[in-house]
Amino acid sequence: MDTKYAVVQTAEAHAALETFVEEDIPVAAPVLVASEFSGPPLPNNQKGSEPYTDDEISITWEKGEAQPAAFRDKWFAIAFAAQFVAVSTTAMVVASTISWAELFSSTDSDSTTSNNDYGGDDGVSQEQAAPGIAFWLSIIGISVLVAPALSIFSLGLMSKNAIGMITASLWFSIILSGLVAVFSIFVAPLVGIIYGIFTICLVSYLKTVKHRIPYAASNLKCSISVLKSNLGLGLVAIGSMVGLLGYILSWAVAFMFTMSLDVMKDNTGDENDLSPLGGFVACSFLLSFYWTHEVLRNIVRATVSGVVGHWWFVPAEAASFCSTAVMGSATRASTYSLGSIAFGSLIVAVLHLIRNTLHNARNDRNGGILRCIAACILAYIEAMVQYFNKWAYVYVGLYGYDYIEAGKRVMNLFKQRGWNVIIADNLTNRLLGIMSLTIGILTGLCTLLVTFMVEEFESKQGWLGVGFFIGFVIGIVLSGIFMGLLSSAVDSVIVCFAEAPQEFNDTHPELAQEMNQTWKDAWPDVVGTVIVGLGGGLGVV
Repeated sequence: MDTKYAVVQTAEAHAALETFVEEDIPVAAPVLVASEFSGPPLPNNQKGSEPYTDDEISITWEKGEAQPAAFRDKWFAIAFAAQFVAVSTTAMVVASTISWAELFSSTDSDSTTSNNDYGGDDGVSQEQAAPGIAFWLSIIGISVLVAPALSIFSLGLMSKNAIGMITASLWFSIILSGLVAVFSIFVAPLVGIIYGIFTICLVSYLKTVKHRIPYAASNLKCSISVLKSNLGLGLVAIGSMVGLLGYILSWAVAFMFTMSLDVMKDNTGDENDLSPLGGFVACSFLLSFYWTHEVLRNIVRATVSGVVGHWWFVPAEAASFCSTAVMGSATRASTYSLGSIAFGSLIVAVLHLIRNTLHNARNDRNGGILRCIAACILAYIEAMVQYFNKWAYVYVGLYGYDYIEAGKRVMNLFKQRGWNVIIADNLTNRLLGIMSLTIGILTGLCTLLVTFMVEEFESKQGWLGVGFFIGFVIGIVLSGIFMGLLSSAVDSVIVCFAEAPQEFNDTHPELAQEMNQTWKDAWPDVVGTVIVGLGGGLGVV
């Protein structure tokens, strides 16, 4: 569908009118300064696209525009695809040489021998014997059904009571920390004092951010609306997770086979020592693992940003389970924007590899302290790059920019919209984490309840704890997918609100009015947009 958007400049840019035609990705129009719903006011000398000078650096504010369909940062996409194919091919070649029938038959014989050692079948009580396949299928089936249902229910609950639930999550942290302090004071006084101080800090933090909770809640409600209208995003995230699990299995097979080759070992020293080639190959495998994990996770993040863009500008294209927005955004993120995502993910993967290498070598007496300091510095650098990437991928998903251009634009947006008043609150992250934990516990309890109701499982009481744990883990993982999608959506809503509040008022007037009002209540005396980091990529992949 071809959609036209008029790009209207501010009053100080006079009556310049441009028409931009793009096939898939909607375009953000610059803000009308005089509009009632023009969003938070711009700082002085920061109107529209006019350049301004800050610390003797001239910066021009350019609104995001949809980019034509083309592969960007393609060399990084080619490199990523090459290493992915190399690992998968190695795993398939190794798997083809394994006699699976003999492997499983030997496993069965070992199990039989183990049973005989304990007196045979008669010597093992019915409670100790491993349950049958029906037990495991019941637990997994119940968990897979209950966790998504509870996750969807929680979205409605948070949407209707966003302010109350964010406030409750803060109080939950305070009460939990206080209880730990009280109990620890009798066992380990120093730990109790530390948690007591931490509790006081949390109370002070609650008082500081209390007036910002309505604004965080309005962002959360918008993000929930996006997710509930496009639940097909859950399939994208699950598909990414399944792909990651498949890659992990392939990677493990390829890694173990490759490192078992004689050429990878150092024959002059200890048997466990690697040769220079072996060390290089091992680092390459680890880099491949980190890189693939980051890419799959960030594909989901960019997809969510694309869907939020459609919902913001063209709601009709983002109003069904597997909407045009979901399909189009997922396709762009995994094709045209794959190189940009791979570029940013590679930087994080390299930093992660170096930091882990230094961490593993921390016990070396030669320069151990320096290695520890370097590892800590790299940890902070890695966190900063991940934070930067989080916002850059929003631009990649919204407009299709390459990685460098997306990074420049997000930095300019923050600078132009009030860099000195950017506040990173984790109000929403705390709530999403608590909801995910609660859903995991409830899922585990549901597996216990059903197994108690089935006569066949009454004699398997010794395994019910295992069943609860499996249900808990599945609940955490599946609910984490939904909460991670919600966290990514919040980040995208923040950027869209900073760039195009007028369009938000045109397409979603009620939500726009609430967000504008809560922003004014949160920062009544602040000149310039306050961009509140409420997301963080919680459990996507």
